[in-house]
Amino acid sequence: MKRILVTGGAGYIGSILVDHLLRAGHKVRVLDNLMFGQTCHIPFFFNKNYEFIRGDVRNKKDVEAALKDTDAIIHLAAIVGAPACRAYPKLSREIILKGSQNINRLRSKSQPLIFASTGSVYGVLKDICDEKSPVNPVSLYGKLKKQAEDEIMGKENSVALRFATAFGVSPRLRYDSLMVNSFVFHACQDKQLMVYEGFVRRTFIHIQDIARSFIFALDNIKKTKDEIYNVGSEKMNYTKKDIALKIKEKIPFYLHFAEIGTDEDKRDYEVSYQKIRNAGFETTVSLEEGIDELIKAFQNFPVKSSLMLE
Repeated sequence: MKRILVTGGAGYIGSILVDHLLRAGHKVRVLDNLMFGQTCHIPFFFNKNYEFIRGDVRNKKDVEAALKDTDAIIHLAAIVGAPACRAYPKLSREIILKGSQNINRLRSKSQPLIFASTGSVYGVLKDICDEKSPVNPVSLYGKLKKQAEDEIMGKENSVALRFATAFGVSPRLRYDSLMVNSFVFHACQDKQLMVYEGFVRRTFIHIQDIARSFIFALDNIKKTKDEIYNVGSEKMNYTKKDIALKIKEKIPFYLHFAEIGTDEDKRDYEVSYQKIRNAGFETTVSLEEGIDELIKAFQNFPVKSSLMLE
């Protein structure tokens, strides 16, 4: 049993990850400011191994209190995605950069930190990219995440996980800036979907596999520390058109492929996940399984956009 601090633990990924950590027998402390008014962690309060601190990674006193007596940190707290960072640039810089600096500089060298990075740090690449490929983030989100990654990896006992595009159902359900979630949402709620740059290719990872990867990095910290890993699977590499047509096979809606429009994040590449696979981690959930669960969720539950910070 370890005592784990999860920053941003009440978010889209955190709500799944905390459940995985508790079921694995760990003690979990969550630091989150509940910016979106989420209540998804209420069921955890029955668990004696769960602790919640309502605080902010930008506040040093909150961070110091959260770090006390913890064995490891999983740092998720961020404004996530290019659209959200574009809408709230000042807030994004404060949380992603200042928050990461506080966590990193106030932790002891004996406390390993696992950082949720992103494939957005690569920007535009023509070749298959691996962890040694040059990085050239285009969006503000990618740039801030890269700066935060540099900050964290500059201190020993750190791990950075550069995730493929996430998808899947979470108690803190999102559809903005997550391509698969967004496509399924509009197909279910609006009964129509317009896709531009249908040729753009990305890799994807289910949120359950994201949670599993954090636990893998934590359980194997002697091997994973001071390393950067791309996290995903070559089998999950699809174009926008591929995804839209897979959804179309499952539910009826109007689908239009537009000739104009661009993707702000400019990600259009294939990624190698050999490094983390060689370390012993592989993804388990298929795109089809994720689409099925998203359809069930969006057909039955209303979802509020994560961009609404009020």
